[in-house]
Amino acid sequence: PNHHSTCQRYLRLSNQARALLWNWGCKDRKRNALVWTQLLVRLCAANRLSDRSMLRVAALQLRVTGSRIDNLTRAAALIDRAANEGASLVSLPEVFTGSYGVEHFASWQEDVPDHAAVAKLAWQTTLSGAEMMADCARRHSVTVTGGIVERGEAGRLFNSMPIYGPDGARVDTYRKVHLSRVQGHTSESDVFAAGDAPCTFSIAAPPTDSHPAQRFDVGMACCFDLRFPAFLGGYGPHAADNSRRVDAICVPSAFLDFTGRDHWDVLLRRTALDQQAYVIAPGVCFHPDDPLPLHGRSAVCDPWGTIVAQCGAEGDDMAVAEMEAARLEEVRGRLRLAALRRTL
Repeated sequence: PNHHSTCQRYLRLSNQARALLWNWGCKDRKRNALVWTQLLVRLCAANRLSDRSMLRVAALQLRVTGSRIDNLTRAAALIDRAANEGASLVSLPEVFTGSYGVEHFASWQEDVPDHAAVAKLAWQTTLSGAEMMADCARRHSVTVTGGIVERGEAGRLFNSMPIYGPDGARVDTYRKVHLSRVQGHTSESDVFAAGDAPCTFSIAAPPTDSHPAQRFDVGMACCFDLRFPAFLGGYGPHAADNSRRVDAICVPSAFLDFTGRDHWDVLLRRTALDQQAYVIAPGVCFHPDDPLPLHGRSAVCDPWGTIVAQCGAEGDDMAVAEMEAARLEEVRGRLRLAALRRTL
């Protein structure tokens, strides 16, 4: 995967060099081969091609139906595909185990185990989304998260995202803080109890010949949380506790198509810009037959607010991108928001 990404960047830099030559009137590439080579070498050096520490991430998009086993089977297949393509961090959407809706949530409740089951594929019997994520994380030695309906203390239900590490052990669980309420469409607080704390975890990028394994810090949020920049700011350059500053925010979602058409891309890009972090945003896909159609268009944004990978609206798919330490340093170096923040 790292070699593949390096080739992609080499081709991008090659095209930049070719465009510069064209703009300068050097249209005979054979006659100007030396100039072209010198330009490419300089561009490669400027981009520190060989020194970038990267982590491949995958935002999975799922068509979620009323069949729990079908949802889990296709979700596991997507995780397999993402891991086989080199992703180290894989995220499923919010409440991916069953149809979204206040009237359905209680049907999908489950416990959140601390470890993967001893028996492989035990989730096919228990129909547990959390067990499936733990099993896939252990089988592929990757980090997996996604949204399930957690049966919590005193029978309370939470819209939760457990995170399972490469050994299949639970790293932490994020419970959605801001429960969706869109007049005439949904009111999650009728069913769920709200979470009361942010959640962060760390993941190491695979080492390369020129770079040791580097840690990336990830913060968790969920769907409607995107509308609360003060909450998200706890992960960014304005955080009161600088130890919580993250390199990426993972936002499993089941975003309404009614609002998503105008808001989804804007909220993802704003979050990336404000927090100077990558945003990993898996979502439930759009389907016209759903009683409450969701938006799809799962995406990954870079810290400059650029959408670097995105799915279409419909169907099972995944948005895969590289998180680059150098890109984070570049953006934060250009806009030193942490140093310039003032308290009035």
